[in-house]
Amino acid sequence: MAGLHSMLLPLWLLLCLGLQLSAATSANYSDNCMVFDEIFTTTSPGIRVNSDTYERSTVYTVWVPVSNGVISVILRAVDKNNSTVGSWQGADEPCNGGSLYLVKNLQNMLVQAHWVAPNSENITEVELQAFTVYPHNRAMLSSLKLNSKVTTTTLTSKIAKTVTSSVSTSKSTTHSTTTTTRSLAHRAVNSPITDTISILLAFLIGKLFF
Repeated sequence: MAGLHSMLLPLWLLLCLGLQLSAATSANYSDNCMVFDEIFTTTSPGIRVNSDTYERSTVYTVWVPVSNGVISVILRAVDKNNSTVGSWQGADEPCNGGSLYLVKNLQNMLVQAHWVAPNSENITEVELQAFTVYPHNRAMLSSLKLNSKVTTTTLTSKIAKTVTSSVSTSKSTTHSTTTTTRSLAHRAVNSPITDTISILLAFLIGKLFF
């Protein structure tokens, strides 16, 4: 009985140690999930995307450069109200509206991810955010905005309508001015003839009666 107890004791210790390691790992992930002691904003090249034009229901490829010491990358996409939108593919775990990607191979010097834009007509711009996470709850933030495509067709149509309207108004004014000028000229030419005929008629009538 004593021998059985001595065999079970190491197994119990291993089980407790395994549970503690598991809890510590989860705690580390949670600690590095948008809860940082320091966040630095980088001005050097950071997050990159295959297209900076926003279109709904589109899959974007996102790259984040990493260096020695980076343990994970947290990616988020927010609208102008700072609400998280869209979905990230292939993440290691969700992270407060974003997604956490563990850095498993520093040889590539890049973390690649795919973000799917939401199918919503109300969203016209999105900001992609990348937090490169270092030990001791430190992170570096880089961001990139995606703006919707400018509808030049509508703008061109409005300009064309304005020009057409201006030309039509100009033609109408010119036609009216020309008609008025012609009418006045016609009156000026015809007025002496009418007066002459009236005088002749009066002279003839006077001769007949006197």
